[in-house]
Amino acid sequence: MITLRKHVFLCYTLQVVWCVLVVAEEWTVTIPNQISGLMGSCVLIPCSFTHPSAYIPTNVAWYQYSKLPGKYPVVFSRTKPGDIVEHYSGRTELVGRASDGDCSLMINGMILEHNGEDIYPWVDEVSKSVFAFFQWRVTLEVTDTAPRPQLSVSEVQREGGNITVSCAVLHTCPSSPPSLSFGDQRGVVQGYHTEEIQGRWRVLSTISFVARAEDHEKVVACNVTHPGGQTAAGEVVLDVSYAPRSVSVSGGSTVVQVGTNLSLSCVSDANPPASSYLWYLRRDGLVMPLNHSTETAAVTDLHPDENVFHCTAINPLGRSNSSSSFVVTAEYKPSILANSSCFYHAGQVICRCQARARPRAKVLWMVDGGPLFPSSDPTTFPQNHTVMDIWAAEGTYENVSVTCLVNNTHGYDKLLLSVFVKAPPTNVSISQLPARPLEGEKVTLSCLGHGHLPISSYRWYRVFEEQSVLLREDSGSLSLSVTRDVGQFRCSALNEMGECSSDTMAVNVEYAPAILPLSFCSGNDGQVRCECVVDSHPVAKIIWTPWSIQDNQTHNITDLLNWRILRSILIGPKVDDMGDVLCNSTNEHGSAFLKLPFIAGETSAQRSLFYGGVGGALLLVLSFASFLFWRFYSTKRRDCRVTLEEVELKGALQVIHHDPTDCPGSPEARVHWI
Repeated sequence: MITLRKHVFLCYTLQVVWCVLVVAEEWTVTIPNQISGLMGSCVLIPCSFTHPSAYIPTNVAWYQYSKLPGKYPVVFSRTKPGDIVEHYSGRTELVGRASDGDCSLMINGMILEHNGEDIYPWVDEVSKSVFAFFQWRVTLEVTDTAPRPQLSVSEVQREGGNITVSCAVLHTCPSSPPSLSFGDQRGVVQGYHTEEIQGRWRVLSTISFVARAEDHEKVVACNVTHPGGQTAAGEVVLDVSYAPRSVSVSGGSTVVQVGTNLSLSCVSDANPPASSYLWYLRRDGLVMPLNHSTETAAVTDLHPDENVFHCTAINPLGRSNSSSSFVVTAEYKPSILANSSCFYHAGQVICRCQARARPRAKVLWMVDGGPLFPSSDPTTFPQNHTVMDIWAAEGTYENVSVTCLVNNTHGYDKLLLSVFVKAPPTNVSISQLPARPLEGEKVTLSCLGHGHLPISSYRWYRVFEEQSVLLREDSGSLSLSVTRDVGQFRCSALNEMGECSSDTMAVNVEYAPAILPLSFCSGNDGQVRCECVVDSHPVAKIIWTPWSIQDNQTHNITDLLNWRILRSILIGPKVDDMGDVLCNSTNEHGSAFLKLPFIAGETSAQRSLFYGGVGGALLLVLSFASFLFWRFYSTKRRDCRVTLEEVELKGALQVIHHDPTDCPGSPEARVHWI
């Protein structure tokens, strides 16, 4: 009997053990070991369990784990709500159903007292001998600072392309997730809410927009607001690549002096920065490339006035030209232009001085080396930076000099201006070579003169009493063998303005004396008169030797010279035995003498006849000389044919003054030195 009982008890025990083992294998709890919640926000603790298939759970409670025996603080219980500890009271709720194996707990409005506490679920007060639920606990962690959101941006950020900025934050309160915003950033916003593992959810917000160059280095912020008022923010800096833009040229001063070295920079806004450059210079409407490819350019050949610079900046995304030009004004000292000149008009000398300069030049005048005096009101031409002034003087001037001087802050320039009038040749004369030829030698006559325009031809004349015979033309010289009676000559010089003749010139021929047959001696009334007529050149010296004249007697000797004819007259007392008288003539080329026989007994009638003849001859000579003078003067008037023409001269030339007496009766052809 006892043995049977033992067997029945053993069988029952084995059956209970088997049932316990089977039940224990079917109970499980899935719960995170730790979960964080933001103070003031909620936290949803995910919890699930499994149970034996024959068992139907109906209720789930949550407890705070305590090591004190008999202490089981209630966190949540539908059946014993009054037992819930104070800092959980009204804050907890079961969000799942026990029959579904869901034991998830929501804690609202978390406070710091929850921090560090371990809590666990319990299903239907199942005996801990069946399943010890407290072994599956979750540790609460409460923070008072909201975490920063995580931001990311598209890898490719290029002007004109789409950029997407993502902002994400993890939380534990899916019923009231945090809100995300991108502030005033333009674009299309999309939101996503997904569950992560271990009781965490993820809120993701994206904003998409078309990238602009202005967006480079722009800060895009994402603001997070959690339930309970906790906030956080994050930001990302955009790195937008774009082609160069806002290209401009910069440098130092925009006003420099010609010859100054200039350093220019090509400034651009580009990402990545510009890696190469092109430089251009625009001058006088032409665009010329410069031999520079770097950001800076050294310019050493600045031209006068305006130099306009442009540049082009290049990076891998494109290129762009400078939107505005950089103008460098190169100033320079004055330069008098070639058209500065003087001219003669209506008896007035007018000088014009024109010069380029930058800045504007002042014009000063100097007349005959006198002090400088300023111009009255010079005319300016801004388009070519030219200044012009005029100096004028009434009447005509001879040997007057006018200097134009222009200056500015960089220096000065000056020019001596001259003006003259075209006229026929002047100062026409004849020169002889050799100057003292002997009779029979060769002589060259040269026709000399000055003229503007230059002398183009000559004419040679042999002059007789009332007429001139043309000998030759064109040549300015005349060669001939000379005798004492070679005669007289004149020449004419011609240019396109007229002709002017020289004075008549007798060729200079030298020869020994010759006593002419006109020489004689006569006596009457106690007087002796002797005449010795000598032809010579140079003029001979005459010595009288009366043979019978006593040394103590007084004689009167008179010499009369007519060109080369020397008439020496000896008058003295008559003596009884007069004899012959000797006339001795001498010059450097020789001598001649003649015995003049004494003619006695000359009557008064003879003397009257003689002196009457001499007087008539003298009157005839004077009349002929008057005619020759009138003829010569008339010829001079005909030969000096004058035509004046006004001309303009640039620069300074040799000045030749024409004396109006060179061609009697002709208009004055004056040369004006201006």
